[in-house]
Amino acid sequence: MALARLPRLKCIKWSRLLPVLALTMLLGACSSVGLAYRQADTLAWWWLDRRLDFDDAQAPRVRQALTQWLDWHRRHPLALAEDVALIEEIAREAGADTRPERLCRWWQQLRERQQLHLQTLAGGAMADVLAGLSEAQLRHLQQALDEDNRDWRERFVRGDADQRQRASRERLIDRAETFYGRLDAAQRRLVAERLRASPWDAARWQLERERQQRDLIETLQALRTLQAPEHARRAALLQAWARRTLEPDDPQARQYREQLQRFQCELIAELHNRTDASQRREAATRLQGWARDLRAAGAATATAAGS
Repeated sequence: MALARLPRLKCIKWSRLLPVLALTMLLGACSSVGLAYRQADTLAWWWLDRRLDFDDAQAPRVRQALTQWLDWHRRHPLALAEDVALIEEIAREAGADTRPERLCRWWQQLRERQQLHLQTLAGGAMADVLAGLSEAQLRHLQQALDEDNRDWRERFVRGDADQRQRASRERLIDRAETFYGRLDAAQRRLVAERLRASPWDAARWQLERERQQRDLIETLQALRTLQAPEHARRAALLQAWARRTLEPDDPQARQYREQLQRFQCELIAELHNRTDASQRREAATRLQGWARDLRAAGAATATAAGS
């Protein structure tokens, strides 16, 4: 049932940015956070089906598992409220100067929230559904990952070092302007200068991507070996994989991520501290809107589910 085309929201992938510029670790930086949240289970289904090509028997079970997971987030007394509260906290502080340590604290909170959501999804019915994947579906997944890698290399590895740095600069400026509005010439120069010292290396990150992808395939293969009654073991396997996606077991991989995080905290803090009052108001307004949209969407979907 793989789909050739996915619906497109006006979103930007922010998986390498930090708190004020990376709230999409939780939400996705979409033109409508509320719309994205209300359709989260459908969007997740489309994304998974494109990679795993679920059959007619698996499809309703996957949809049900995703719906149950989103219902948990909407109905849990703290899950949605804490996500909104974190966004509101960042919005309140957007008008003042900041420090790298504060950004890294927010980043860690975001990662903890993401880990909670992944662990909850992995511990539910999804583990049993994924245990039923066939060898053909795993091959389909590998082909999809290979295609993703080709696209990623085209975006991040092509060209010489100067071309890659220019592309990185434009991506970061584009993301920053989503929050602050247009950056001035001095702010753009700051981004360019600081990125020259960035520890991020596209080739190294590609190796990390491929390592994570092998871990995923091996985990799904291991799930298939467990018998039907062994839900607890299946869930534990999938939850362990989810943990490793955010906190690698490999010491060098973990150290590299920490190095990237420190650099990004410093860069975003310095850029934020160079913004003017109108840019900070723009950022606060954007964040407040996200929090409001997310709260309203959660309330609306919970009311609809209970009616």
